[in-house]
Amino acid sequence: METSRPATSGRTWSRTANRALRVRDSDRVDACAVLDAARADGQLTQAEHAERTRSAMRARTFAQLDALIDDLQIPANLVDRPVASPARRRSSRRWLLATVVVLAAALIGMLCGWVSSDGPVASHKTPDMTTAAGIRSFLTAYRAHFGDLLADEITLHPDSASIERPAAHDRSKSERASYRGEFDTWTTAGRDPDRQPIDLGGLDIPKLAALLAGASRSVGAPGAGISHLIIDRTTLGRDEQAAVTIYTEGAHSGYLMVDLTGEPLYIAKANS
Repeated sequence: METSRPATSGRTWSRTANRALRVRDSDRVDACAVLDAARADGQLTQAEHAERTRSAMRARTFAQLDALIDDLQIPANLVDRPVASPARRRSSRRWLLATVVVLAAALIGMLCGWVSSDGPVASHKTPDMTTAAGIRSFLTAYRAHFGDLLADEITLHPDSASIERPAAHDRSKSERASYRGEFDTWTTAGRDPDRQPIDLGGLDIPKLAALLAGASRSVGAPGAGISHLIIDRTTLGRDEQAAVTIYTEGAHSGYLMVDLTGEPLYIAKANS
């Protein structure tokens, strides 16, 4: 997960604005980055990190993400992101803010009941999905579950994934899912029906395996592991082509972006 060093002020952050809003996959990734940094600097134990990460991948509202990171110091590179910012999507209408506060309180109560009743993580272990073998395993499970390999955006962590794809019978809706050995899916509205999904079958896995092996050296962080991968469409260049972005872990992480065939598109060197 791409993180930076924690803010040196040691402050924690209160995220009170519009907590009932639905989160995007990028917001879930940001929350996981906060959790990764908290584990790295001793704020969370391994078990706490695993449990909170699992919940973050399943979160649907900012209220649910806030409940997972409110007691943590925020990494400096995330303090301006929606998941951490107190000024999240401010509205000039006071009645809207009052409504949000009421809804957020209700959602927190619902979240407590949901978390307490949530079943255990699937007992069978899935391969590390930031490796070639894990990606192959994920794609096999993906095709078996959805019947195809189409997706708008995929985020792969070592033991979990988040998915956004066109709904099977209505491309104006998105089908979203989290994956930890099993798929948990839900549907949301508002997808552009003309949006062209990515065919994950076009991934060159052998080429990707070589890139994963050399990613840390490519970004100037030898020895760093892979924190996560994001498969989506990039705005680099004239066309929004499908791309795989490989992120290295650690306080000075970088990333490598390639197309589905493994051709390099962009390298962001690790911070010194």
